[in-house]
Amino acid sequence: MKAIRRIAWVTVGFTYFLVSLGGTVRVKNAGLSCPDWPLCYGKVFAFPDVGALYEEAHRYTASIVSALIVAMVICALIWARKERQVLIPALIAPVLLAVQIVLGGLTVLWKLPPTIITAHLGTALAIFATVITIAVMAGKAAPSKEHPSKTRKFALLAMTNALFVYGLMLSGSYVVGSGASLACPGWPLCGTPPAWAVTYHLADINVLHRYIATFVGLVLIWTVVSGWRRRKAAPGQAWIALAAGILFVVQAAVGGLVVLLRRPDLIAALHLALATAVWGLLVILAVLAARQLRAAPGGSDLEKLEEAEPKKERNLVGQTIASYVDLMKPHVTVLLLGTTAAAMAIAAGGLPPLGRMLATLLGGAMAAGSANCINCYIDRDIDLIMGRTQRRSLPSGRVQPTHALIFGIALGIGAFIVLAATGGMGSNDKYDYAASYLALCNYLLLDAATLLGALAVDPERL
Repeated sequence: MKAIRRIAWVTVGFTYFLVSLGGTVRVKNAGLSCPDWPLCYGKVFAFPDVGALYEEAHRYTASIVSALIVAMVICALIWARKERQVLIPALIAPVLLAVQIVLGGLTVLWKLPPTIITAHLGTALAIFATVITIAVMAGKAAPSKEHPSKTRKFALLAMTNALFVYGLMLSGSYVVGSGASLACPGWPLCGTPPAWAVTYHLADINVLHRYIATFVGLVLIWTVVSGWRRRKAAPGQAWIALAAGILFVVQAAVGGLVVLLRRPDLIAALHLALATAVWGLLVILAVLAARQLRAAPGGSDLEKLEEAEPKKERNLVGQTIASYVDLMKPHVTVLLLGTTAAAMAIAAGGLPPLGRMLATLLGGAMAAGSANCINCYIDRDIDLIMGRTQRRSLPSGRVQPTHALIFGIALGIGAFIVLAATGGMGSNDKYDYAASYLALCNYLLLDAATLLGALAVDPERL
């Protein structure tokens, strides 16, 4: 296992260099400096200009990474057949490598299409994460001093955050590939985009990337705070989370310089390199937490750990708030808000004004929450019978039925005020949903999803 771990960490270093070098090739517009593939002008070594030098260096580094991955797979098959946490990612790596090689060839042969470029980067980042997983899992975890439930929650948070950063990087790749890097002349706000950026909706692509970055940054703050709170149980993970947060801030500032300095090559390449470092750190963080979970205490050790933990006083205010939020069914409301945002973007032919969109989402969330509260009130007797719904706020007795009804009506009034003030959807939609959903659950007449399509439609356009 020691040999696998060493080879894996060397591969991690070369893969990071490969992704960063690929970003340099892209910002230097050197992707087509070698018009053929896999050779360059029909030769193994051909450097007619600096662009071809960058492109050839990228290909040579990819060859080194390929050889290291093959060596790592062979070692895993020899020494880690019974270690599934190492063997499975080791078998996935060569598959991703084959896909990456094909995408690299298509990138050149098809003259740099944005979708292929984005897929090329996405596969490279997946290889990077896979190799990191092998390197971390090949090591031994110290016995965990934390309750498994806490470790599991943090591992899920770190993994979710890493996937969000992955999506952010793909959106950034599409911004560059579509030519939208300078579609917004200002930062952090877009400013007044030029006519060409408006005509081809490039400013919308740029702004969407910034929205995603803001959301990912908020989630990363949550991850850093959560990691720092458990620094006594996992100090290494706390420092890695903090490093990822700091690098994200620096990376965002560098992204601003890309716009303000009109996309200088060095700054643009540094932007991708820092983003890749953030992605790598979050993957390390998630895998470390998963490895810690494998070493979590069990049996008598777990009982001793639970007894040693101080008993927390019940937070009645927090529990009450959580019970009322549960009545709104936030996991359903989020899906409806996603539909709302998409419908508004389609209706506007681009991103709608930020203020109007936020007000519509707020009003929509309140309207959907009102419908869900009223539905919970009407169905409270059925929810008490069904095993899946017995733990909800009303059947479990955490909220009184009268209070739930009043809360639903109050949300409906608030939604009416917000949406009426901003010209959003009609107020009757929430009552239509409550009645329709009740009938659907009881009689299975229709598909509920078909009733939610007009959530954010402007009544004046009906």
